[in-house]
Formats: sequence, structure tokens, C-alpha cells
Amino acid sequence: MDIISHILIGRGIATPSEIPKRNVYFITFFSFLPDLPQIAIYLYLGFINSRPFFIPLNTDWNGFRALHPFWSAIWEIPHSIFFVLLIILPVVLIFKLPKIALVAYLSHIFIDLFTHAGEWGTKIFYPLHYKIDGFTNAWSWPFINIFSSWIILILIIVILHFFFRYKTSTNKT
Repeated sequence: MDIISHILIGRGIATPSEIPKRNVYFITFFSFLPDLPQIAIYLYLGFINSRPFFIPLNTDWNGFRALHPFWSAIWEIPHSIFFVLLIILPVVLIFKLPKIALVAYLSHIFIDLFTHAGEWGTKIFYPLHYKIDGFTNAWSWPFINIFSSWIILILIIVILHFFFRYKTSTNKT
């Protein structure tokens, strides 16, 4: 899935009205945190292929893992369940972050299991080479399809927002 979709999904997870605003930011941040290193990879790939504004084409990703194992590992490590257990979980517990931020992080990996296929199938047990192939590479969809998914996610967030707001107001009476 693309980063904006992950951000929107994280915002949807953070929608219940009783969640403090400070925690909404943590939850949303953790929902796209596994892809944060990908921004550097994205720009690097655009640079080495001499793309305008360093924006790579979808075809530029073909064979990327084999040609750039270091950059590939930067993407794989945060998508590994071992990373979640050894780094993310302790960070959430030590810094007393909202535990739902961990859920948002895990939702990112879970969604990527279905939306990354072929070369970019998710290696959830990285550094082991076991790979799960999703049914599509959602990040490589035409822009109109990605934009449509953003609209649907925004509508879901709005509906959740009104649902939780209504639920909270009826519980107070």
C-alpha cells in the first residue's frame, strides 16, 4: 500500500473520540512508520534513474531487490515481525506510548501482506527468506485508482468519526 493510504488507515484506527489528541498523532505516525525509510529509497531510485524530481516510475522497481540488497534490507527490516517484537514493542512500553500505536504498526504490516506481490511480497520473518505474496501491488496502481482508495478511506474515517461522536454523546445522557 502507499504511504498516504497507511496514514489514512492509522487515522481511522485513531478515530474513537475518547483517544487524546496527542495519542492520535502517535497512532497515525506508527501506521506509516514501517515505510518511513522507503522515502529515501524512493528518492534514491528516482535519482539513479535520472527521473524528474527524483520520482521513480513503477518499472524502475523491477529487479531492485537483487541489485540493491542494502536498500532492500532498509525496507524489509521494519516490515519484520522480529523488528516489531525487539524494537517497536519495547519502545511503546518503555516510553508509555498508547498501545494502540502498536496495533497501527501491525496493521501496516498486515495490509502490506495483501497489497505487495511478486518481487515486493512481504518478508514478515526477515531476515529469513520466507515471503508472503499478496494479490496486488497497490502502490503501483494508476493514480486514479490510488486516489479513489484515498477517498474511500477518508469516507470511512468520517463515518467512524460521526459514529464514535454519536456513541459518546448518547452514553453521556
